[in-house]
Amino acid sequence: MKSPIRAVRDAYASLSATTRERILAVVGLAFSAAILVAVFWQLDGLDFTVLTRTPRNPIFWLCFVATYVLGPVMDWLILRRIWGIGIGAFPALLRKQAANEVVLGYSGDAQLYVWARRKLGPEGRPFETLRDVAVTSALAGNLVTLAMMVLNAPIVQGLAKGTLFTTLLISTGTIVLSSLAIFFLRRVVFALPPRLIAETLGIHTVRILLSLVLTALLWKLLLPVVPAAALFLVGTLRMMLSRLPFVPAREALLAPLIVALLGDSAGLAGAVLFVATLMLAAHVVVGGVAALADMVTRSKPGLPEPR
Repeated sequence: MKSPIRAVRDAYASLSATTRERILAVVGLAFSAAILVAVFWQLDGLDFTVLTRTPRNPIFWLCFVATYVLGPVMDWLILRRIWGIGIGAFPALLRKQAANEVVLGYSGDAQLYVWARRKLGPEGRPFETLRDVAVTSALAGNLVTLAMMVLNAPIVQGLAKGTLFTTLLISTGTIVLSSLAIFFLRRVVFALPPRLIAETLGIHTVRILLSLVLTALLWKLLLPVVPAAALFLVGTLRMMLSRLPFVPAREALLAPLIVALLGDSAGLAGAVLFVATLMLAAHVVVGGVAALADMVTRSKPGLPEPR
């Protein structure tokens, strides 16, 4: 007699790829919503008046849009150099970002692989290409995280007395060291030519640095009195959290971490949570629209699909 777990696994395997993708999306969205609820519950009683004010400064919303599209734009620049794709690939890249952030880490990369396989065929080597792009992205993120931790070393040393921060520090260090090991074995790991690997690594590094600046600017626009040093420290914590794989809604987890380690006399956790909630809502909307557009395109075989 089959065990309940095996029966569920077999039933799931018998479903179509589209149905499995929809189930994963619903489960991931529910998981992300649960994280947000847990965060708000944990921070209950704190003064988050920033959450009740909708920013009216147009610079905030321009900065927010720039922050959101930065990742897909940089991915497009990378893949254009490798595959020669056109602007028609942009919805797939938006969908990839939304799935990675809302569902589970790298689920968006899996969806992008399916898209690339359909558009380019096996001769485009989509698996090897997207693997190399993902590895260089992780490597760039880890190197930037390590640099920020070094620059914040005096403060990090003071915070490291807490068990929570020590655990996060060890986890981050392990991921950084493993990423550096991959870099030293790059001749074995990477399939792309060294020139493309170097260019891809450089574009990822620029993306990460611009994302840090734009996100800090969003927090600053919400709380002008917060000093730049505090924003830099919170940016370091954000980069450390972003190193955790297979965790949705990582941005929302930053707020309780700020309260646990730094307190929140200036309301910075509220500003961080406000931006994270906006980002999560944007991921849900953009991911849904991009998925719908992909379904409409596939349902009309007579029309040429954009590259």
